[in-house]
Amino acid sequence: CLDLRANPLGTSHKLSSKKAKKHVESEDNIWVSALVAAMPNLTHVQMAQATIDDSSLVCLLHALTANVSCLEYIGLEWLGLGSRLATVRSIMSGLVPADLATPVRSLHLNLAANNLGDGGVKIIAESGAMLTSLTLACNFITERGTGMLAKWLPSSGLLALELSDNYFGDQGIASLLVTDGRRQSAYSPYNQLTSLGLNSCCLTDTSLRMLTDALTYNWAPLASLRILRNNRMSPGAKVAL
Repeated sequence: CLDLRANPLGTSHKLSSKKAKKHVESEDNIWVSALVAAMPNLTHVQMAQATIDDSSLVCLLHALTANVSCLEYIGLEWLGLGSRLATVRSIMSGLVPADLATPVRSLHLNLAANNLGDGGVKIIAESGAMLTSLTLACNFITERGTGMLAKWLPSSGLLALELSDNYFGDQGIASLLVTDGRRQSAYSPYNQLTSLGLNSCCLTDTSLRMLTDALTYNWAPLASLRILRNNRMSPGAKVAL
């Protein structure tokens, strides 16, 4: 495990010339290359609240995803990526498979509490990235964002999606459950989600009814559905689901 949480790994560089910028980027590449080479069996990277400039962050993550095949978890919580959406785009580009025949890597990307909003979700959903688990909790996602996720889910490779603490309400669930009829099949699920987190999303009994109907019509093979702290739901409806 590489634990860099709350560490000052480098602040944004104020550079006066292109030559100075190239020099700094070269230094970034040196420490990243050395680190990745020294930890070929790394499985977990935790960087919550780390202070790191965009260039170093992207360089590190691209090196890890390209060279460490056993990597299972990347934690990027509380990095303020909502104001650095170009960096989000660069991060996701490192998770795009070289070709469609490449198996989806077993990787959990945690982007919780980054204020990504729907703009960040749009970048993720349109990136072409493929991974098995994604945490987007506490990111100010609305029904517009869940609609974008709905379009991405069938091709994403995702088995687990965490959307807790985004207050999109019933409209967000309605958008998330929208399906493309061309992909719909009575014999196979619309997407491969086995785990969905919806704690504290301002859901009501209406959301439960929509979820029940969707699962009945093979929306996803869910084995775990988390709907805690949705105080507008009646206890009876939760028991029925």
